[in-house]
Amino acid sequence: MLAVPLMALAAAGAGAAWIGAVGALRAYRGVNETIASLLMSYIAIALSNHLIEGLLRDAGSLNKPSTWPIGEAFAVGPMPGLEVHWGLGIGVLACLAAYGLTERTTIGFAARIAGGNVRAAQIQGLPVGRLVVGFTALGGACAALAGFFEVAAVHGNANASLNAGFGYTGILVAFLARHNPLAILPVAFLLGGIEASNGLIQRRMQLPDATVLVLEGLLFLVVLVSETLYGRFKLFSPHLWAEKRGAAS
Repeated sequence: MLAVPLMALAAAGAGAAWIGAVGALRAYRGVNETIASLLMSYIAIALSNHLIEGLLRDAGSLNKPSTWPIGEAFAVGPMPGLEVHWGLGIGVLACLAAYGLTERTTIGFAARIAGGNVRAAQIQGLPVGRLVVGFTALGGACAALAGFFEVAAVHGNANASLNAGFGYTGILVAFLARHNPLAILPVAFLLGGIEASNGLIQRRMQLPDATVLVLEGLLFLVVLVSETLYGRFKLFSPHLWAEKRGAAS
């Protein structure tokens, strides 16, 4: 009974330590967290592939190297009455918890100040280093839990196909959601639906497999351009829309 929770805790701990190191580099050495996390991802992928194809490889996996199956006793089943596994429910709860942490607690308020203006946070005497390391470690733990559910609820083992670029999609989701934990839910469902329809689009509409990537890129580009133009031209000016709302009322 305790095996699955212990597996989840081990995954979360490993993810927190791995990405917490990125936060430490950012807080104490000034290393850009985006570059550091990308480089750490390459190291993690190489280490994972080395273990999958070497020490942990199932001897029966010839064409597609993978680890030994975890077994039914350690697998995560679907939620009661639904055909989706517990990862979806945990993800929704994580978004709600993140919103409560960042918007309704003192430490969340301090983290938002440190993230928006490090100098102002230092002047206020906030522990910027600990905040950066703590919140990056928390993000790494959540990402590792997602990987845990991919293994324990979807595949049943670890293989090279687990490296499917989920991290890059996550960056796009966070950007489109404007870093709002509650907005992440609909945006994630939208992009998840788009990616899940990739095969259907190829078969029904005879489009190339890069169509979904192009569509996601266009979404990103439209939002980026709208933010760039917002306030620079009369059509995109916030004062114009405020005047229109005032006139309508």
